Amino acid sequence: MTNTPYYNTFVAQTPEQVLQSVHKNEKPVLIGVSLSNGNYLEGIVLDIKEANNQKSVCLLSSDEQVSFFNLYSLVSITVKQPKKMVVALSKGTISRPLEPANETLTVLQLKRWLQTEKPQLGNQIKEVNIDQLPLNELNNRLNIKDVFKALKDVVSLITIDEIGQKAWQAIDTIVLQQADALSINVQDTTLTISLAIDRALPKELSKILEEKLLQQL
Repeated sequence: MTNTPYYNTFVAQTPEQVLQSVHKNEKPVLIGVSLSNGNYLEGIVLDIKEANNQKSVCLLSSDEQVSFFNLYSLVSITVKQPKKMVVALSKGTISRPLEPANETLTVLQLKRWLQTEKPQLGNQIKEVNIDQLPLNELNNRLNIKDVFKALKDVVSLITIDEIGQKAWQAIDTIVLQQADALSINVQDTTLTISLAIDRALPKELSKILEEKLLQQL
């Protein structure tokens, strides 16, 4: 994310799309909804259910009133706490929730951390190369850290038996590079992971990495 105010990254979406994102958000988000009958409600989404081609919404207000309405009666939605869901509202342009004001991770700190954590991928790993990635933004650096953590989880799964250990031992260099779509390539002893480090990482990153890596080893 740049120094541009975060809301400048938000993109137009339908009220239903926003409501679904609010429901999926990790933290409760206060919203206001206007309905086709003229009613206006405020609260947090407790549940969205679909049955018999009808979608119903359960909303809890601040004074603990519970309202129920049909999703098809939704006219507009106002997100009262947009900072809590900037990833969804920006469609991934902001790659992760806004960091606390005191959270820092410099390029030097990131490289030191990778050097310290590298042995967890195996003693044969000589290098984790991130030089091809844009490192100027904090979000990018935090994403790189998350990619490494996901890869570490994948390696621990792959190397649970002798066959997997032997396959992974053939890798001694890991390269991360910028790309529009996530892909993995193994050539000789180098594993290259290409992905959009400046956008939101997939929620099931470890699973995706595992599936793609197993196709290469």
